[in-house]
Amino acid sequence: MLHVLVRLLIVGGCLLSIRGVAQTVQFQQLNVEDGLSHNHVTAIVKDKRGFLWFGTPTGLSRYDGHEVKVFRHVTNQPRSISDSDILGLFIGPEERLWVKTKLGMNIYDDRREEFTRNVDSVLQSMGLPVAEVLDVRRAAHGKCWFLQAGGRVSSYEEQGHTVASYPWIDPTSSVTGIALDRSGNAWAVDHKGTVCQLGGDHPISYQLNDREVTYQGGADFRLFMDRSGQPWVYASGLSLGVYWWPAPRTAPLHFTTASNIIPLNNQIIFGMAEDADGNIWIATDHGGVNLVNPNTKQVSYLLHDEYDDRTISQNSIMALYCDRDGIMWAGTFKRGVSYYHPSQIQFALFQRQRGRGEAVLPFDDINQFVEDSLGNVWIGTNGGGLIYFDRRTNRFIQYRYDPQDPHSLSSDVIVNLYIDRERTLWVGTYHGGLNRFDGRGFVRYLHDPLDSTSIPDNSVWEIYEDTQGRFWIGTLNAGLARFDRKTGCFTRLGYGEQGFTLSAYISAITEDQRGGVWFGTANGVELLNPDGTFTLFSYKDNKPGALSNDHVNEIIEDRKRRIWVATRDGLNLYDAATGLFRSFRMEDGLPDNAILGVVEDQEGTIWVSTARGISAIREEKTTPGQWRFWSYDRRDGLQGNAFNEDATCLLSTGELLFGGPSGFNSIDPAHIQSPPQTLTLPVLTDFQLLNRSVDASQWLDRGQLRLSHDQNTVGFVVASLYFLNKDRAYFRYQLEGFDSEWVLMDRRTRKATFTNLDPGKYAFRVMVSEDGENWSKPYTLSTFTIRPPFWKTGWAYFLYVAFGLGTILLIRYIERTREKTRFALQRERQEARSKLESVLKQQASMEQAYKKKLDVFPSEKPVMTTDELFLRKALETVEQHMGEAGFSVESFAEAMHVSRVSLYKRIVTLTGHTPSEFIRNIRLRRGAQLLEQSGLTVAEIAYEVGFSNPKPFSKYFKQLYGVAPSAYRK
Repeated sequence: MLHVLVRLLIVGGCLLSIRGVAQTVQFQQLNVEDGLSHNHVTAIVKDKRGFLWFGTPTGLSRYDGHEVKVFRHVTNQPRSISDSDILGLFIGPEERLWVKTKLGMNIYDDRREEFTRNVDSVLQSMGLPVAEVLDVRRAAHGKCWFLQAGGRVSSYEEQGHTVASYPWIDPTSSVTGIALDRSGNAWAVDHKGTVCQLGGDHPISYQLNDREVTYQGGADFRLFMDRSGQPWVYASGLSLGVYWWPAPRTAPLHFTTASNIIPLNNQIIFGMAEDADGNIWIATDHGGVNLVNPNTKQVSYLLHDEYDDRTISQNSIMALYCDRDGIMWAGTFKRGVSYYHPSQIQFALFQRQRGRGEAVLPFDDINQFVEDSLGNVWIGTNGGGLIYFDRRTNRFIQYRYDPQDPHSLSSDVIVNLYIDRERTLWVGTYHGGLNRFDGRGFVRYLHDPLDSTSIPDNSVWEIYEDTQGRFWIGTLNAGLARFDRKTGCFTRLGYGEQGFTLSAYISAITEDQRGGVWFGTANGVELLNPDGTFTLFSYKDNKPGALSNDHVNEIIEDRKRRIWVATRDGLNLYDAATGLFRSFRMEDGLPDNAILGVVEDQEGTIWVSTARGISAIREEKTTPGQWRFWSYDRRDGLQGNAFNEDATCLLSTGELLFGGPSGFNSIDPAHIQSPPQTLTLPVLTDFQLLNRSVDASQWLDRGQLRLSHDQNTVGFVVASLYFLNKDRAYFRYQLEGFDSEWVLMDRRTRKATFTNLDPGKYAFRVMVSEDGENWSKPYTLSTFTIRPPFWKTGWAYFLYVAFGLGTILLIRYIERTREKTRFALQRERQEARSKLESVLKQQASMEQAYKKKLDVFPSEKPVMTTDELFLRKALETVEQHMGEAGFSVESFAEAMHVSRVSLYKRIVTLTGHTPSEFIRNIRLRRGAQLLEQSGLTVAEIAYEVGFSNPKPFSKYFKQLYGVAPSAYRK
């Protein structure tokens, strides 16, 4: 009896067809959480620089692959957009962006990031009729077509500036839509559904002749031209489906929900687009995208799956746009934008989707794969038992451990799977021994401590049958054993110095084409040679040519008979000729040094799984020994970055399977596409001064910026305009004029900041890379000059020189003037000294005469003039205060009982000196007497005569007597 605990089926032809397409068309998402102004997207277009623009009801969003910048109407700012409710986006003359809002058309100025609202003046300048513009189409050669109110169609040639108008073939009808074919020819449709080429000698026309449309009096039809030049017509928002003319002058095919050919799942249409493969995408209301193949006339439906974030985000699609890189953008009613390209997510993913009534994959944590003779796959899980995947019917069957059933799987943790020559499935488990599946149930082989012929350990890590029919069993804790399938007995080979291998842990077993059997262990690699001898390969202190690490995870032999060894620290390639290994690590291009699995595809490419993604390794055909690396991670659709050990498998179809904790991936190397975009054109999205963003109008259209000296802290933010995988963009930058080094930019902020820049000329240059190794040419994104401050300009230096010369001349003049003044002062001092000496002599003689008078005429008083009395009192007052350093002119006047002014006038009149000079001269005279009569030092004399510091005393003494005090004493 077959014991199946869980059987999960994916059945239903319709479900399978829809799901099959949905798995190949896997979307990435962009919404308000990423900065979009609103999740209702009404229009999409890419401009000439490569920016994506999204129209929403609350603003115009510009996407650079990293961030979204929103433009909204701002009151009292005439250069802002006229209204935030965006209805349409078009590329017009000179590849400028035309934006249709509820309040009219606007033209975007990408040089200043501003909008022109006065479209009438622009139309008038081009010679076009001044009327409301409904639609604009620009051909690659520069000819633009305008649909204006009233159904009027005109064209404008950019080169010759010529204008033409195109009257409609039916005067009773009006044009409602225009479109361009692949050759740049213009086509139009009117409200009756008639399609006609505009211009030309023999215009081609298509007639709708639909009774329903005629009965309703016409409709607001839209026109789409495919790459074959065949028209598709739909009425936006009306439940009329789609009309398609595969050939001229024939009745159109009408596709609705009731059609036998190309049945739509919803016939309310909002837009159409064509992808790079020629498939027609039809945007429907609540029907997702209807994907039509015009060649096979088959349709599939891309619908939202609430449990799969790789499906389209919502089923109400309002806008479709295929850009020049082949990326398809779908704007939804409430869930933002979904976008797709075949190269962005190329790996089929199988995961358990817990929200479903029936899971696609019963268990996520995948340890092992093995393919049977029917091309179906057995899957070993880490806790979910054994799963059989019928690839033809997409049917999964799960086998689980049942403690009540001895014929069930012995353990739900599967660590190895193997199918022998007799097509028998063998299952190695963790702590559940070895299991053999006989098609009805499981036969268990368990360790018995009392039976030496039983399996040596219940954790079976490796199972392998060599060309001699030897059936090898590698265990986790008991080394190696050989199993006799006829007798059911195990021969324990042990481990250690006396055993078969040097480790209890056997992680890998493979046989090379020479008959040697390779064993991977925790202590290196052991090779059992065909002659029965052993060769050991180990780390050996990292000697050249040694194994990079002893902990081995997997061993394979490739089609060129080369042995590859995956270890915990590097991938190793064995050279049989030299007996040496060549190691590959992260510095060579691997995403991580921990190599968990290795497998070769049918083209000879080596694939490895690591803890940080998977990598494809291919030897250069023209230069043997040179290897190229391509790495993939979760961003490419992998189940995660980390994979499980030895969870790899090459299928007979050429597909590769890689298992990890979150499911498994199926990779078809033959269908891996290179990205349509290359990182070759970085753009500057923000310029900052002093860490504040500068309005774009201040720097986008200024050529070389000129900054003042105090604007010496600048910042630049760049973007790659790479939309498929923005995290793959690497940047490095250089500020020419500041540093010659190229600096790797932070990939998260994409910002470079420079502080305290000196005045000078600078150029900000950027290179981009997809892998951080192969870099583009440098692009100069900004040039700017920091002006020096005025005091560092040429005029300033001229003034400095002039000032210096003037100063030198002034100094010479001052020195000469001082010399003259010095001679004049010396004369004055000499005259003052002579006058003072005469006064002093006069005073002495007067004193002597006065004394004589007293002696001769004791009863008579001497007769003196008022001036003489004042001068005598002045001398006596100064002598009384001779030793007081604080005796000032104010003190002098107070002692003389006169005002300072009166004292000044009388002293100057009598002596020719100011009061301060009078005091100083008397002190200096007294000092001269002390120099002649005493042994006091110059400093002591200075203090004695009232100077608070010897230096002034020496200075004024020299000025008065012409010599220094010390020389005067001599």
